[in-house]
Amino acid sequence: MNLKLSLLLPVFLVFPGLAMALPAGAAPVASSTLAKVTREQTPDSGDSPSAPNAGGESDDPIAAVLTSANTDAAPTLQVDLRLAERIALEHNLGLKAQTYDLLAGVAAERKSHGIYDPLFSLSLARGSAKEEVNSAFFVVGGVKNSQDYRQLDAGVNQQLFTGGQLGLDFTNERTSSEPPPGINPAYASEFKLSLTQPLLKNFGRTVTEQAILFAIKDRQRSVQDMRNQAFTLLSDVRDAYFEVLRSRDELAYRKTSLELAQRVLKENRARVDAGVMAPIDILEAEVGVKQREGDLLDAQRQHQDALDNLALLLNTRQPLQAGDEPLEVTPLVTDAEAGLATALVGRPDIQQQLRDIERLQIEQAVARNQRLPALDFLASYSHKGLGKDYRDDWDDISSDRYPNWQVGVALSYPLGNRAARNEVLRNRVRAKGLEARLNQLQEEVRTQIRAAIRLLDVNRKKVEISSRGRDLAEEKLRTLLKRKEVGLATTRDVLQGEEDLALARTTEISSLAGYNDAVTAYLRVTGQLLDREGVYFTGDLDPESDDRLLRLANP
Repeated sequence: MNLKLSLLLPVFLVFPGLAMALPAGAAPVASSTLAKVTREQTPDSGDSPSAPNAGGESDDPIAAVLTSANTDAAPTLQVDLRLAERIALEHNLGLKAQTYDLLAGVAAERKSHGIYDPLFSLSLARGSAKEEVNSAFFVVGGVKNSQDYRQLDAGVNQQLFTGGQLGLDFTNERTSSEPPPGINPAYASEFKLSLTQPLLKNFGRTVTEQAILFAIKDRQRSVQDMRNQAFTLLSDVRDAYFEVLRSRDELAYRKTSLELAQRVLKENRARVDAGVMAPIDILEAEVGVKQREGDLLDAQRQHQDALDNLALLLNTRQPLQAGDEPLEVTPLVTDAEAGLATALVGRPDIQQQLRDIERLQIEQAVARNQRLPALDFLASYSHKGLGKDYRDDWDDISSDRYPNWQVGVALSYPLGNRAARNEVLRNRVRAKGLEARLNQLQEEVRTQIRAAIRLLDVNRKKVEISSRGRDLAEEKLRTLLKRKEVGLATTRDVLQGEEDLALARTTEISSLAGYNDAVTAYLRVTGQLLDREGVYFTGDLDPESDDRLLRLANP
């Protein structure tokens, strides 16, 4: 049985009784009309608000408008909640933007490891230098020294995780001088291994790799930013989808309400023609029809707005249509303490605060190190060579005839060292602020969970109350219809009773939608939303890949 028929039955099943309750011969035309209404409630009648007349045209102008509006519509995409969530995770632009921010953070983390890339240097130069000699017999334009040279230097430097620098350098120079020295031209080279190792300030892996550690924390925070975006997106999609279901049911009932008013109008006309009813009842019924036509248009507008809002979240321009799933109460077990424990682990905003605290702890460790004096251990060892050609020069370098070495320390310290001392103080104060914010956030989460549980309980009660109110309104309308058959109730009474039923049904639908929204709110504040919906993080953080980072299990 489709949705519209389920909404029609509680109201229109009373018509056969109404037809049989009429006095014999009182209104034969009306009886046949009521029989026609009964036949139109069978599944063969379709979903149109009213059946076409003998000429093939619809008796309901609103139905004609809706039908003509749908004939030119593009093919619709029928979605259920799971499909809507999957499409949103795949195509939502806000989530895509956050994913790209995360991948940019991954690239920044990889970039920070570049401090351990060996640095190769190479320099090549050629030049000439001339100068006058300041001798005892100095004469302007007299004795001059001149030198032509060629230089080729190469080296490799490696950053050590201890903070030190290891260097391997090769220098080579060819000189030709005037007046000529003992060897002219001369080839001089040096092959040198050097080490500079901080012993106090700038010593240690934390200081050396601080850029890497900061990049890791920033990347971890970006993961939580993406999870937070996913939390927001799924919450919005669920709320939007339940609003679509609510407006769908509201639209279906407004069609039912309009059809009932139209049938009442037909019946009144038949009774007036039969001389058993005053013409004023036709006017009252016509007013009731017009009011319900306006209500139907409002319901259609709300439904289209809800579909457009859902389509925006799904980033699709294809017209959407909700599935046949009904709005219902989904059982959910709630517990404040268990929810808080889950929230502390699963909520992105709390995890972001924790990452900020961890990042500040790294900054504080670096700042404490910077308060120490700069005491560096220096060591070097080299071979030097000199010859009239490269072969002689290389023979000296490759042999151990001319070794050179040096070992020492270098000390420096800014007197007062106010910059480092106040940086430590600044970070200490910032840490207290972050701890206070984290504690405040935890208390807010606790309050939000309690409020979400109360909201669930209230909405569950509202569903029960509205269901009973709808049953009462249906029974009241049945009674009014039967009383109208025997002349004990007016058209206005029937239309008012039907309006009361419409209000009761709207309240029930809104209560069901509100309950499902409350379920979403509880899952979000407790940090369970992604796990509950089966959303998982693939962990494939490759900036060069376009693969999705969030997927839906068993879509």
